[in-house]
Amino acid sequence: MKFRILVAFVILSSIGATSCDKNNNQPPVIVDVVPGVEKTTFMNTIRFTASVDDDDNSALSFNWSGSCGNLIGETNSSSVSWQAPGEESTCEIKVTVTDGEFSDEYSFSVKVEKPLEPEEPSPPLVGVYYYPWHGGSNFHGRKYLREYLVPVQTPELGEYNDRDDEVISQHLEWCEYAGIGLWVSSWWGPGRMTDITLKDHILTHPDLNDMKIALFYETSGRMDEFTDVSNVASDISYMAENYFNHPNYYKIGGRPVLFIYLTRVLSGNGVLETTLDIIRGEANQAGFDIYIVGDQVFGQPPSSANQIALLDGITNYDVYGSSGGRMYATQEKVEDYYSAQSGWKALANQAGVSYVPAASPGFNDRGVRDGHIPLSRKLTENDEFGSLFKAMLNEALKLTDPDIDNLLLITSWNEWHEDTQIEPVTAASPTNKDKSSSGEEYTVGLEYEGYGLRYLEILKEAVGQ
Repeated sequence: MKFRILVAFVILSSIGATSCDKNNNQPPVIVDVVPGVEKTTFMNTIRFTASVDDDDNSALSFNWSGSCGNLIGETNSSSVSWQAPGEESTCEIKVTVTDGEFSDEYSFSVKVEKPLEPEEPSPPLVGVYYYPWHGGSNFHGRKYLREYLVPVQTPELGEYNDRDDEVISQHLEWCEYAGIGLWVSSWWGPGRMTDITLKDHILTHPDLNDMKIALFYETSGRMDEFTDVSNVASDISYMAENYFNHPNYYKIGGRPVLFIYLTRVLSGNGVLETTLDIIRGEANQAGFDIYIVGDQVFGQPPSSANQIALLDGITNYDVYGSSGGRMYATQEKVEDYYSAQSGWKALANQAGVSYVPAASPGFNDRGVRDGHIPLSRKLTENDEFGSLFKAMLNEALKLTDPDIDNLLLITSWNEWHEDTQIEPVTAASPTNKDKSSSGEEYTVGLEYEGYGLRYLEILKEAVGQ
């Protein structure tokens, strides 16, 4: 009798366990759909995935639907791609999940809007190295290539005095036409020609308008052998008193900007840090947090950013020397140069320092010194005049930095002695002849044209004026 009762109990227990297992199937629950998008734009495609809570791991199937837009591909899995319609609307999207016994659904809405018009990139601030040293009756030595050409090619304004109000006015007018907004002015010390011309004639000119001015500290004339710092403190004190507060003085983030010539030489001589400490100390004492851009870039970038990190920004004044271009640069040489510049920019940014790209139209200093091998203003012998400048601008503009006004520097506006100027020349036919006994001592056989406004036109087009 006891045996029969035990068997019955076991059988009943087995039946009871089977019934409980079936009743333990829990409904799947859709807890979320990711990404959680509330808005999108015309024709945008989004991949949605349903997140399901299902403790018993049943086999699940899905179904997606939408009131507008297009579901792309299979709609019976946990993920689906949905493309928004090409008109403004609010689309209701629904997903259903089932385990064969129970189901759940989840719906959400996405507002579809017209995409915003892309923002126009900020135009570059084009700066030119400006030389306020052409005065008196000798055009600062009358030693420039184009006075030796046959026939002579003079500046459009003649051998001018740049303290003349009409000269300054014309320079400002030409610069506005070409999209130039900054003169980085050569400065050789208190009371010198450049200082008086800039302070007493240019900065007081009624047509200055929005033109920005910054000083280019000529260390070759203020620091003997690039090691003597005895002038630095008084020079900065003088700048602070006479320039930094002027409404037209160029500032980045409210900080007056000082460009310094050949900081790379100061680095090589081991005095860059000392020089910068003096500059910053004097500026701070006068109430200014100065922003220093050094002429630090030359050739290939270094392996270390140690010296770069001492500055706020870096640039390359001597485009000719750094590029290695001689006679005809060629497009390949231009691209190699800016590839190296890109490396300098990356190294500077790594150190938290800004980088300012530069461009130049050519080079010939044989009128003022024994000279170097010149660099034609044409990429190749068969290219057009100005092709080098055009190619350089195209590459340089790719490297500007929006955090510093997309600043681009051009060597130069009027450095006639090295023939880097873009200031207009009296129109004249090309010539490769000069006044030397050989007829080519100055030109080295390269052609030079009286180019008129050519370089202003090239710049105007490049910067989208």
